Amino acid sequence: MADWDGWLESWSNRSRASFAESHQIKSFQEYLGDLAAHPYELTRNALQYVVDMMEGFGTEKSSWIGEEVTRFKLFDAPFGCAADQPLMGQELPVLAIYEAMKNLVLEGRSDRMFHLHGPSGSAKSLIVELLMRGCEEYSRRPEGAIFSFNWVFPREDEARTLGFMGGDEAARPGGEAAADSFAHWPSDRLEARIPCDLGDSPILLLPPGDRLALIGSLLDKAPHAKFVASQFLEDGNLCPRCKQIFDALMVEYSGDVLAVLRHVQVRRRYLSRRYRRGAVVISPQDTPDASSRQLTLDSSLSTLPTTLQHLNLIQLSGDLIDANNGLVEFSDFLTRAPELNKYLLAATERSELALSTANVYLNEILFATSNERHLDAFKQSADFASFKGRMILVTVPYLLERKKETAIYRPILTRIGRTKHVAPHVAELAALWAVLSRLNRPEPDHYPEESRTLIRGLTPYEKGLLYDGVLPTQVGRYPAKQLRLLREILPDLRDEFRDTPIYEGRFGASPREMREILYGAVYRRPDGCLTPALLFEEIAEFVKDKSLYLFLQLKADEGYHDAEAAVAAAQGEYFRTLDQEVLAAMELVPEGQYTALFDRYFRHVRAFLRGEKVRSAPTGQWEEPNEALMEQVEEYLAIGGSAPRFREDLMGQVAAWTLENPGEALDLSILFAPQIESLSKGFHARVKHQVQEIGQALTSYGTPAFAGLPPARQEAAKNLLEQLAKRFGYCPRCAPEAVAYLMAHLYEKA
Repeated sequence: MADWDGWLESWSNRSRASFAESHQIKSFQEYLGDLAAHPYELTRNALQYVVDMMEGFGTEKSSWIGEEVTRFKLFDAPFGCAADQPLMGQELPVLAIYEAMKNLVLEGRSDRMFHLHGPSGSAKSLIVELLMRGCEEYSRRPEGAIFSFNWVFPREDEARTLGFMGGDEAARPGGEAAADSFAHWPSDRLEARIPCDLGDSPILLLPPGDRLALIGSLLDKAPHAKFVASQFLEDGNLCPRCKQIFDALMVEYSGDVLAVLRHVQVRRRYLSRRYRRGAVVISPQDTPDASSRQLTLDSSLSTLPTTLQHLNLIQLSGDLIDANNGLVEFSDFLTRAPELNKYLLAATERSELALSTANVYLNEILFATSNERHLDAFKQSADFASFKGRMILVTVPYLLERKKETAIYRPILTRIGRTKHVAPHVAELAALWAVLSRLNRPEPDHYPEESRTLIRGLTPYEKGLLYDGVLPTQVGRYPAKQLRLLREILPDLRDEFRDTPIYEGRFGASPREMREILYGAVYRRPDGCLTPALLFEEIAEFVKDKSLYLFLQLKADEGYHDAEAAVAAAQGEYFRTLDQEVLAAMELVPEGQYTALFDRYFRHVRAFLRGEKVRSAPTGQWEEPNEALMEQVEEYLAIGGSAPRFREDLMGQVAAWTLENPGEALDLSILFAPQIESLSKGFHARVKHQVQEIGQALTSYGTPAFAGLPPARQEAAKNLLEQLAKRFGYCPRCAPEAVAYLMAHLYEKA
């Protein structure tokens, strides 16, 4: 027995068990049993289904520019497939869609098209794609089960035995044979199996009045708080072909509906974007989205039972037909020929599609995506007023938070990393430049008088830090009061342009363009690492031809919408970060310890002025304040005056802050941000020569010049290389390049 035989047998057993467990095929009577057990779940329209699906994947709290918002876990793409791309950010557009859907659910009808608009590459289609993928997965869960039906007909010889189309009267409808269903008959005993073109629910086989009465009685026994009698339940009817078959069988069986329902085979329906079942993307095209045709002369009629062959059966086809009971996206909606869109006015409002041979009732959610340029043009047309009343416009801007933007580039760099080492900080710096290119200059007159000067001087880099949840303390030019004011006005900064045509995130570098830049940086030097230096070179090349991209054509406004200034800001952050890493790797000062050092200094100063002792962190013992530590820090700070007076001034600032902010926790990094910045610069100046010596030694690593250096300097350079690799992720090739870049741009120019 081959190895794979056992695997195939195991697969077969699992497949049969799964099929039986999911009850994929059942009779109408069995379906009614399921309906009695789950009256709400099996009578949902498409809107309620999608709302339940979103909630079914769960939610979590997320931050968005100083505000806590709800994020649906569905958009993390938890489907177990590597090809699924999660949605980074965009919590607000998703919430807007969700809330609008819930409102439409309460109305009981889907009479609006969701029109997602924004700049190219802002993830409009990704939002819809993940909604479709969520529906696919949800339809495989027990709570998301969807059913449709086929018409099944026994072979002529079987039918005559049963009394269908002549034969023994005792076996005609109403007799014992009528109690059975053809639903579970094997294919070799069936003449034909005809699916519902629209994939409709078997509930539509019941007349509207009867179905509402039945559902009402079931819900009386098991009430469900979310149930709403939707238009789908109240007015929905069979598709044209199913209606023809139903009516023909009613005639054949003299109105015995139980006999008619023998021919109903209920089947589990799984939604699928790939196979266009309840999830369809319609690209701009010149063909209709739905059509119907008569099967009168079709060769397939020869397989139909005799009782149906006299009918002029209608077959439905097209994108909207495939998408029924699910979602459809009109991609680049406003680039379609206008005459192809006008029929959607009636289709959206009445959920009914008028075709050449029949009117078709639809149960689906319509999405459209378009970019702002096309929407602006459409707003000037005479048709816009008609469409606007039938649309829910949802803005999908570019992201303004660097952390979330960085997450978009991680998968790209992971793919690049399979063949080329990616140096640290590439993703963060690419995201920083992209975000800075999208920010608008705040208008000081929109703010209270006391904050206008502060707003007037706010740089794009500082605004970007605020949006990312970081106060710009490291800049060192804001006292504590102004930093607190920046934190307070953050919501006003965030919302200033939110409901205007020039909203923040409408212009700027898109993730698609950033992807182009990242790959361009790879090919700029195929044999090396992908480094921030190469990234900056590629961006500089990218912005040269301003005619290619709209955001490069915007007039620079005091650093805003200035691509070159954004590069300089990103480089400045890289130099500061790289400098801290080099100092930490040289073990001159641990990274991030300037704040910790000042905090330690402050505790000793406070104890000294109060005549108290300080608890030693290493020993836990109470000790006298360390005078040497205080003097050393004051030397780095270059206080230029009396040390006792400087220390008293620090304590006075703390006392004043405490009076102004009763009950708030004191954050020294904010209150003394300028002093901490001075401490950093003072320490840096004292070790500059040492850093230059070791750094320059490392830049020659691997060359003949390195061998001529003193052994101690060689050892220091090797240790720096080892620590940069171990602690920060540099490799032996990109570490010397990074240090050389730092030496050339920061130390030699200092």
